[in-house]
Amino acid sequence: MKKIRWGILSSAKIGTEKVIPAMKQSGTGEIQALASRSHETAKKICGELGIPKSYGSYEELLADPEIDAVYNPLPNHLHVPWTIEAARSGKHVLCEKPMATTTSDARAFIKTAEENGKILAVAYQRHGEGKFIRAREMIRNGVIGDVRMVHVIIAQDCLSIFQPGASWRADPALSGGGHFMDTGSHINDILLWTTGLEPKQVHAFISQEGTLVDVNTSISVEFTNGAVGSLSYTSQSPEWREEFTFYGSEGVMRFGAAEPLMVHRNGEDIILPRAALGGKSPAQNFIDAIQGHAAVQAPPICGLRVAQLTEAAYASEKSGKSEPVG
Repeated sequence: MKKIRWGILSSAKIGTEKVIPAMKQSGTGEIQALASRSHETAKKICGELGIPKSYGSYEELLADPEIDAVYNPLPNHLHVPWTIEAARSGKHVLCEKPMATTTSDARAFIKTAEENGKILAVAYQRHGEGKFIRAREMIRNGVIGDVRMVHVIIAQDCLSIFQPGASWRADPALSGGGHFMDTGSHINDILLWTTGLEPKQVHAFISQEGTLVDVNTSISVEFTNGAVGSLSYTSQSPEWREEFTFYGSEGVMRFGAAEPLMVHRNGEDIILPRAALGGKSPAQNFIDAIQGHAAVQAPPICGLRVAQLTEAAYASEKSGKSEPVG
């Protein structure tokens, strides 16, 4: 079987420290090239990681006919031009989260990939993790009935990266937003992916705490099925806390970063379901999808849905009223 030949856009740590090692573990993919705006940096990293080709521009890598697929871990504002250009260049694309910072960009990504017959996937690793897969399966099977209310919170100690000048994440022109756009992308995706809920309107309250981006966010949501929810995000916590609670017509489900999956049906004992088997890393699943062996675990519709919710929340903060999601 022909191996999928990867090209990496950027020397970002998330690629060199997390995704590239996962790619190397795959027996069905191989890394052919890495590009950076600094060719010296690209050559250094390629030498350290044993990557054959280094490029000093993304254009050169995308013009390489020996590259089948690319991983795009560039800053958020660069997801737009280089994901689209990669698809137009005949490459499949695994894009880092958030796939897009606006709904229009997300739709443009999907349209370009479809027109060029290329696979586009989002690097949401939780779609391959057993706890989240099992939660989604159980909700789809009606274990807690119809989801009627959700409560979600993510608390982190990461305010420093949003201080002015600390990183590209602190600049809204480069990031599209702060903590809600960044870690919030994972949280919003899991909420929507596991429950299947579709947001109808949101009312958001955001504080910047002396930065240029959001660092504390609270959102009230109404979903299309009439369910409601409260979502909270902070980068000013001394502890990491992540919790999802879904209240259904037949019971409740709860899970978190440090909590196992818990289900309590009305009139029954609490159970701790086992995690599902079969999930893969984003890189391996992407390769399997290209080769026709699997469906994409985190398809671009997930990136679109997160962009829709995020865009509506930011619009609500500016208008001071509820805004439609669409």
